[in-house]
Amino acid sequence: MKEFFLKKWVRHSLVGLGMLIVWQIGAFALRYMARSNGEQILAPLSKNSSILKEGMKTLSTLEKSNLQRLLNLFDRIENQKEQHKAAFLEFYPYHFASSALLLILSSISVVLLFLTAQVGMNNTSPYVRTIFFTLAALTAFYALSPLVFKQETNISTNLRKFILYDNLEGELYNYAVTNPNVTSSNDTLPFNKFHSSITKTMAEINSINVEFDYKVIPVPDFGLTKP
Repeated sequence: MKEFFLKKWVRHSLVGLGMLIVWQIGAFALRYMARSNGEQILAPLSKNSSILKEGMKTLSTLEKSNLQRLLNLFDRIENQKEQHKAAFLEFYPYHFASSALLLILSSISVVLLFLTAQVGMNNTSPYVRTIFFTLAALTAFYALSPLVFKQETNISTNLRKFILYDNLEGELYNYAVTNPNVTSSNDTLPFNKFHSSITKTMAEINSINVEFDYKVIPVPDFGLTKP
């Protein structure tokens, strides 16, 4: 067993594996921190939703049946809002971790590249070369993953729709507690027209936004592409 671990390729593999393990632990910690921060940012809006719903129940000037229809609509909006919140909290931690790790990797790689350039790659310690190549692979991965999984697009789209649904909840509350019942733009609408306008807006907003783009990965054609 000792002879096995004395083999050069085994030792270099263990160095690379150790770096990957440490890096994954760091990535997990960054994702956990980012998710916690994201939840804290969105928490006040979720709390406002509960306040608005309770306010509709206690302050509404609508008939009981119409109020119940709006409360049902409120629940539907809340469910769709939570779906976009979940998608945001899925992509945001990965984007945050990728950006932070890419910054760290790039900084370390520049230092190693400078040190290697002083003596030449062939004269550099084999372990330094292993570390350098492992860092280069990690840098490429964290540079490409946000583009492949379109993290920035998925984050901004889901966050925007989360806010749109949150605004719709405010519309429902405003209509329910005003007398005569008006929209947030101060327009007086019959109940059925208001209800239909909200459901129409929900249909326009409603979608599942998860996008990918594998084409951003550079793939050599090895001269096989016809001119």
